[in-house]
Amino acid sequence: MTKTLTAILIGAGQRGAESYAPYALRHPDQLRFVAVAEPITERRQRFAAQHHLPAQALYESWEPLLSQPKIADAALICTQDQQHTAPTLAALQAGYDVLLEKPMATTLEECVQLVRSAEQTGRQLHICHVMRYTPHAQKLRQILQSGMLGEVVNVSHRENVSYWHMAHSYVRGNWANLSRSAPMILAKCCHDLDILTWWLERRCEQLSSTGDLLEFNPAHAPAGAPQFCLDGCPAAESCPYYAPRVYLELAPLWQSFAETSNGFNRLAVQTYRRYPRLIRALSPLYAPLRTLSNYRSWPLTVVAGDPTPENLTAALRTGPYGRCVYHCDNDVVDRQAVLMQFEGGLPVTLTMQGHSHIEYRTTRIEGTRATLLAEFGYGGSWIEVRQHRSDRHTRYNTSASPEHGHGGGDEALMAGFVRSLSGESSQALTLARQSLESHRMAFAAEQARLEGRVIKMDEVLA
Repeated sequence: MTKTLTAILIGAGQRGAESYAPYALRHPDQLRFVAVAEPITERRQRFAAQHHLPAQALYESWEPLLSQPKIADAALICTQDQQHTAPTLAALQAGYDVLLEKPMATTLEECVQLVRSAEQTGRQLHICHVMRYTPHAQKLRQILQSGMLGEVVNVSHRENVSYWHMAHSYVRGNWANLSRSAPMILAKCCHDLDILTWWLERRCEQLSSTGDLLEFNPAHAPAGAPQFCLDGCPAAESCPYYAPRVYLELAPLWQSFAETSNGFNRLAVQTYRRYPRLIRALSPLYAPLRTLSNYRSWPLTVVAGDPTPENLTAALRTGPYGRCVYHCDNDVVDRQAVLMQFEGGLPVTLTMQGHSHIEYRTTRIEGTRATLLAEFGYGGSWIEVRQHRSDRHTRYNTSASPEHGHGGGDEALMAGFVRSLSGESSQALTLARQSLESHRMAFAAEQARLEGRVIKMDEVLA
């Protein structure tokens, strides 16, 4: 690669500014940002400082940025879900290649419109299906392609959303209400539907689905629970969703990390939870310990841009993330199951539920010659293959470096996007046409859930 690509960022929130854009800081010879559009002043200025942007390169909205002649090679569009379509269409028409955060859009018609626009303009449109880029997903696909399992008989995949993540994103947060976001099976599980089709290299022919909102409503509120946790909640010592426990103590985050880690990382987190002063004392000697003792990333940066204890506490007093989970305006489901039939009559199930003790995905694939078990969590991941004939158990460690988000997928996604724009089209794992299939399945699953019937995929817009 000889040319340094240039890019603009539209939406400098957690995914855009913290997950994808830092790739340019780590690889300045490959990618450089030249402008940003972000309505929140604090975010806009923080991004400008990080990427050394002049004042004239800062925009409060995307319209003036995309109405002028093209100023970069690529556009990263990381706005909220319902704000994806208009800037993406404008960027494609202006001649930009685009990296678009998932889901593509909140209606199937808009998803199809985006795919067709990319194909008509001849521009690359990549969707941030980061799971395909993880060492875990790639190793699992390699095992399936090797024939090690024999003929695949059954697939069971689970998206175990931890109880506190459910509360953070889908009760208190941006994806809590259908009118402002998208069905949860799309917002959370388009990743899972995507990797299932990628792993199996087959299309879904039909599906059905059930699910509802069970827990997070006023009927389940503790007696006397106020609107905000810090307003003297009588259940503060017993409620697992008590905001200071989630955001100030970070107890559930470290619990998920520790239980899905191994080796030194597991030991360090377990020690930190018991003896935080010891880890803080040792942190100058080892960088990962500094990250642990001075953690300032997701979900804290969603609650407060500068997540000091003081700022977090202030935000929890009156902000959305300090609300009682039983007194929010959420209406998306907290449990859903999808039963699918793939080509060849293959039965596949996807279960999504928001009450898991820890955050992790699990996969079980039964074959005529072996069984595959897999786990993908915050702290690490693994795959185990159990041979029928020999009873041999082969275990693969598919963990990525902890500092690389989504199990290494965020970093690899950006590397693939840059290489694809530089002419290496084989690096494009998630072009919009490829990603459309998982979105079709998600919309079909939601329709099946609401209507209580089997949906034939041939009936769904493509």
